[in-house]
Amino acid sequence: MKDKYAQLKDNLRKIVAANPNLPITGKVTEVDDDTCTVLLPGGLEIPGILLKATQDGEDNLLIIPKVGSTVLMLSTDGTIGNMTVIKCDVAEKIIFNENGLQVEIDSNDGKVKVENEDTSLKDLFQQLTDVLKQLKVYTPAGPSGTPLPDSITRINKFENDFKKILK
Repeated sequence: MKDKYAQLKDNLRKIVAANPNLPITGKVTEVDDDTCTVLLPGGLEIPGILLKATQDGEDNLLIIPKVGSTVLMLSTDGTIGNMTVIKCDVAEKIIFNENGLQVEIDSNDGKVKVENEDTSLKDLFQQLTDVLKQLKVYTPAGPSGTPLPDSITRINKFENDFKKILK
């Protein structure tokens, strides 16, 4: 079986090297950080397929495909060890990280994270909610009390809603 696997790898290498612009299609069977395992139509399962062009530990743009989704792959040098996913039909998570800005879209929990080195969108909404819950205004009789119960109810609904979509 080992010789057969080596022969299949060699044949795949030759196909890719013969035409480096020819994408190879497969189904994702496993995802591990910034690599995945892909099952080719002929039954060959290839581990260690790269999910981004460079493996430098930085996730500037990382698209993580869902297990079972179809991906297109290319190898820049014709080897299996340099096979990279260039497109997937279903993304489970997308991470963008550049110049201190991080955006993460996660379909597992249905939430989005937007943050930079100083704050996050969720933190800003939480600060706004906390201010509104304690909002007081000046009146001729002195400072007012906290918002009325119907206002607090609407503020709590706002808080619950943004926590459902932001992380």
